[in-house]
Amino acid sequence: MPSNSGNNSKMPPMAIAALARFGERLDDEQRELLIKTAGQFEEAAEDLRKWELTNGDEPDTSFKAIEGQDS
Repeated sequence: MPSNSGNNSKMPPMAIAALARFGERLDDEQRELLIKTAGQFEEAAEDLRKWELTNGDEPDTSFKAIEGQDS
């Protein structure tokens, strides 16, 4: 587990779950990246929750993938 794994109250729940499932396979650098990325996802989700939609708002039907970026 990463050095800050003892402080789970500040760690994103997604990171806690991922570390519980895959933590043994990750080195320290990968664990820190996982925690950082999970935190970024949580922040993005919070931003999305702030958007107010009305009943008449249609979903966005156009989608264009970013080319040349590895997943």
